[in-house]
Amino acid sequence: MSETARTLRAAREAAGLSLAVMAQRTHYSKSLLGMVENGQRTATPELVAAYERVLNAQGLGEDVNRRELLAAAAAVFAGANAPEPLARLLDGLTSADAPGKVGRSEVEAVRHATTVYTTMDLRYGGAVAADVSSGALRWAVSLLDAPMRDDTRVALSAAVGALADRTAWTHFDSGRTYSARRLSTLALRTADAGADPDLRAHVVLNMAAQVGDESPADAVNLVESALSDHRVCGMERANLHAGLAGHLAKSGDKRRALRHVVEAEALAGRGGETPPWLRFLTFDHLDSIITQSLAAADESREAIQRFERLLPRMDPARLRGRAGRMIDLADLYVGGGRVDEARALADEAGVALSDVRSVRVAGRLVALRRRVSSVASGS
Repeated sequence: MSETARTLRAAREAAGLSLAVMAQRTHYSKSLLGMVENGQRTATPELVAAYERVLNAQGLGEDVNRRELLAAAAAVFAGANAPEPLARLLDGLTSADAPGKVGRSEVEAVRHATTVYTTMDLRYGGAVAADVSSGALRWAVSLLDAPMRDDTRVALSAAVGALADRTAWTHFDSGRTYSARRLSTLALRTADAGADPDLRAHVVLNMAAQVGDESPADAVNLVESALSDHRVCGMERANLHAGLAGHLAKSGDKRRALRHVVEAEALAGRGGETPPWLRFLTFDHLDSIITQSLAAADESREAIQRFERLLPRMDPARLRGRAGRMIDLADLYVGGGRVDEARALADEAGVALSDVRSVRVAGRLVALRRRVSSVASGS
């Protein structure tokens, strides 16, 4: 039995009240109070406050908390087994009230959250980052209801938009397509309210990626609409051209796809400043997308050469991206009859994915291995 259970039962019995009377006066069921006093259910702060009110025992809640803390410390030092599962310790967790006013601190906190979850997503995959990022996003969105200066609201909207876009991508990567599309809609609306043309363009590009396999023509239209905004910075425009090239190639317009590859490379070569939330968009990241577009346009020889040059210099922390490019290159090897090299690279990608939780990339690896087996068997 927990210290909380003992303290509540002792306080009730000291007041001479039966469990039935206590239930009637606290407006909780007798069965629930019985389970709480037996340690089978966690006492919420609201229930403890009800005991304080009925028993006129001010400070009972503080006494409960103190006893539980001391008991927990004593159990650890004594090497005793914990009496309750870890998840039960979260039962009484409450959210802080909405801030009276939002300022720069909250905006910077949302921006920092985006940086943290972007790093987590790129390294470990969307299935790892999705839930923790979603929790941070709920908090960030709640801030928009608080009073703040107009310029703070614009900055916060942009920060929330960047976090929503990353969260949408983590959901997409973990196979949650419905929630990914809803989160992308949230990202687009907040990016618009945040007056950030780079972010709005990036959100649209990610939306296009979500529909591109099913409907490349729709993806083309989306990216072309983003490119029509000439306020978008050079690196993000390079990203848009690279992505558009891939969608055009998949829709069968390979000539236009190659024109956009040239545009993307020219813009990437010029470089330029990027917003803080876009710092992950490195030259190698763009080279990766451009090379994927070349492969989609059946420029296999050039794509193989570029992937072979790219893989050794890719950031080792980007496990998902490295595994994805290995799969891309192995797929090209299969098409060129280099089955043994493809199989070896597929195995290497599998090792990289052992620490990654990406439904999207894992599915591609499964498809690659089936293709390798099919070609090897001559079927």
